[in-house]
Amino acid sequence: PPEVSGAMVVMDPHTGRVLAMVGGFSYSQSEFNRATQAYRQPGSSFKPIVYAAALDNGYTPASVIMDGPITIKVGNETWTPKNYDGGAAGPATLRSGIERSRNLMTVRLANDMGMKLVAEYAERFGVYDHLAPYLPMALGAGETTVMRMVSAYSVMANGGRQIKPSLIDRIQDRYGKTVFKHDERGCEGCVTTAWADQAEPQLIDNAEQVLDPMTAYQITSMM
Repeated sequence: PPEVSGAMVVMDPHTGRVLAMVGGFSYSQSEFNRATQAYRQPGSSFKPIVYAAALDNGYTPASVIMDGPITIKVGNETWTPKNYDGGAAGPATLRSGIERSRNLMTVRLANDMGMKLVAEYAERFGVYDHLAPYLPMALGAGETTVMRMVSAYSVMANGGRQIKPSLIDRIQDRYGKTVFKHDERGCEGCVTTAWADQAEPQLIDNAEQVLDPMTAYQITSMM
C-alpha cells in the first residue's frame, strides 16, 4: 500500500455527471474521501480563475502585464512573491502568462483588478464559499476540494454556464415515477403520447450563466 493517497474526479463538463471518482487507495484502509472531503490548496490550478476574471473585465489575451519583481506591503509586513524559476521575463501577454504559469504576472494582475473582484469570481465558479481578499489567494493559497476545482474548470468548458456535480442521475419510486432528477432542463415538447413525425424537442438549458461565453472561449483557448 502507498504511504500517500491521491484523488481523482472525471466529469462530463456539459452535464456535471461524475463518470469516475477516486477518493483514495483503499476504502478499507481509510474511509476519508479525498475527492470531496479533503481541503487542499489548489495552487497554480487557481490561476485560470484570475485570468477569466481579467478577461471578463476589459483585459484581452494580448494585454501586456509586467513579469517583474513586486513587493506587497500590508501593515508592517511585506510579501515578495517569486516565479517558480526565480526569474522574470519583463512585459508579457496574458496568454503567455497563463501558458508559463507566471506567479508575478498573476499577482500583479490580481492587484490591478482588486482581490474583491477575484474573490467574487472564485465564489461564482464555486471554488470557495467565501474567499478572503488577500493577494496570496490569487496563487491558490486558499483551500478547496478536487470536486470543486473540476466543477470550476467545467464552467469554462461549458461556455460559462454553472455546473453542479451529479453522482445520481435519477431516482424512481416502485411505480416508475421519477422522484429525483439531476437534469433540471425543461422539455415542453416531451408530452406526446405517440410518434407523429414531430421534430426533436429542444431542451432549454436553464443553468446560471456565471461567465461570459466569449470569455469562456478565450480562457479555454489560452489554456
